[in-house]
Amino acid sequence: MSIFINEWKMQLAGYSRNIRLFLLFNFMWNAGLGTFGLVYNLYVRALGFEHTMVGSLVGMTAVASAIILIPAGILNDRLGPRRVVSYGLLLVLAALTARSLLEGRQGLMFSAFLGGMAQAVVSATILPFMANNSTPAQRVHLFSLNMALAMIASVLGNLIGGSFSDMFHYLLGLDAVVSLRWTLMIGVGFIALGLVPVLAYSSDGTTAAVSGKPGVQWQRLSGRQRASLKIIALFAFLSLLSSSAGGMIVPYLNVYFEDRFLISNTLIGLIVSLGQGATALAYLLGPVFARKLGDAKAVVVLQLSSIPFMLVTAYSTNFYLAGTGYLFRQALMNAATPFYNTIKMKYVDPAMRGLASSSGEAMFNLGWFLAAPVSTGLIAQYGSYYGYAYAFSITAVVYTLISVLFYFFFCKDRFRPAEEPANGE
Repeated sequence: MSIFINEWKMQLAGYSRNIRLFLLFNFMWNAGLGTFGLVYNLYVRALGFEHTMVGSLVGMTAVASAIILIPAGILNDRLGPRRVVSYGLLLVLAALTARSLLEGRQGLMFSAFLGGMAQAVVSATILPFMANNSTPAQRVHLFSLNMALAMIASVLGNLIGGSFSDMFHYLLGLDAVVSLRWTLMIGVGFIALGLVPVLAYSSDGTTAAVSGKPGVQWQRLSGRQRASLKIIALFAFLSLLSSSAGGMIVPYLNVYFEDRFLISNTLIGLIVSLGQGATALAYLLGPVFARKLGDAKAVVVLQLSSIPFMLVTAYSTNFYLAGTGYLFRQALMNAATPFYNTIKMKYVDPAMRGLASSSGEAMFNLGWFLAAPVSTGLIAQYGSYYGYAYAFSITAVVYTLISVLFYFFFCKDRFRPAEEPANGE
């Protein structure tokens, strides 16, 4: 245990001012999204819309993100993340406020599209900003810490979302729509606080690996950049598969617990929060897995280990058993994300990190868009038991395929790292 603690103390002491400010921003960002995300689908249902409307809104948000992400990544490589994230946050605040206030079908669809674009602009800056302001030796720990803090913030947001919406409804006597709307605006307030650390970013924190490289000269790609494009395409394909599978279940987990077990918003918030808390702990323990197995094998082992627990959630009619399966699935599957991102940054040219991050996220959102009508269609046709069971089962099969492909490409040292120490270092 002392080795574990000392390892983390050394890592934290080495982080730059920009990284510390970023971690503060990302905490507020995820607390706000956690509050907003937990209750938004419930808000749409409270307005009287059917399951298919929830799926349409998820799909609209995803396709908007897919459209803007690659341009946002290229813009990030050229202008830097400080300016891009500042403007993006202002757009997010406007879009989420609109999503909280509008009630008509067209208004909900338009604000979902705008919100998807705005959130994509912000998310396109996160991975490259961390990579550009850290060294290769710091990244597994940094990415793990960032994801752990994001989960802790989401736990806070989920608890606020579930408990405050019930408090407004049952203690203050507000109707369901108004209580959920007030809760959504609390989430928007958390995100607004994230502007403070973002505006304090300095432009001189970038590591030497990327200094002096304002962007890619597309007319004169180097051999390393051509190799990076192949890696970017491969990760984009894996992201499309992953999101097409995850998009079947992840956006609807709050509705899943409500539909199958008829539980309160507070209990939904609690179970989702526990899942994210378990994931945060898995992130902090992640570097131990990476040290023993290597980054690539850790991804494969963690993803495959999560699948049996996913099937427990899929077919259980007992809330406690389904909840336990959900907790372990969340922790194991998501714990692989820091290693996944570390590997991506390892093989991609530093000047192309924005494109690498945004293209993967674009495919991720495209997959959610493609999966949304399939998942909601299954639920509408087969009901709250078999509909969700089929959706979870399809996800399990695709995740298994992804793990096999990842092992084939990245556990066999088929590629050379793009970022190598300069001469004399």
